[in-house]
Amino acid sequence: MAGLPSEQDALTIRRLIIEMLSRAGSGHAGGALGMADVFAVLYRDVLSHKPKNPTWDGRDRVVLSNGHICPVLYATLCHHGYFLEKELWKLRQIGGELQGHPHEKPEWGIETSSGPLGQGLSQAIGMALAARLAAQKHHIYAFLSDGEHQEGQTWEAYMAGAKYATENVTVIIDRNFIQISGVTEHI
Repeated sequence: MAGLPSEQDALTIRRLIIEMLSRAGSGHAGGALGMADVFAVLYRDVLSHKPKNPTWDGRDRVVLSNGHICPVLYATLCHHGYFLEKELWKLRQIGGELQGHPHEKPEWGIETSSGPLGQGLSQAIGMALAARLAAQKHHIYAFLSDGEHQEGQTWEAYMAGAKYATENVTVIIDRNFIQISGVTEHI
């Protein structure tokens, strides 16, 4: 029996992630593979976006605070036609556009640069407030790791979002129970 379209998308995204990381010889597979279903559903069924017009003002925004899982973002954007598949094979290569953490490239659907954990929610809250000032109705989806919730900036961003009632922000936490130094609960 054939799966739902988003299930098929998730399988394609996973295949692209594995091939991309294999060719690069480095990168973070676990988080990227683990979020494939979420990205498949988000880009197919939830997000307002136009791959043929990637900087459209009405588009929803995706902020990847846990930038090390960027292969899932890259594979998803490629799958939806933001750029050609051949660009995936240049991941982490000199002269390639796709690095080990996202580098802002709106024409390819990459809204923000990220690297240090803990900054993405602040970016998302800032985007939400800017949208309010511009009377825009788009939504911002911020992806955070569970470990980066130890960062003070993350909690300050949550408090600012609550204070300023940024109802157009959705936070999605990659609750994978592990971070570089060990199990999240032990750290």
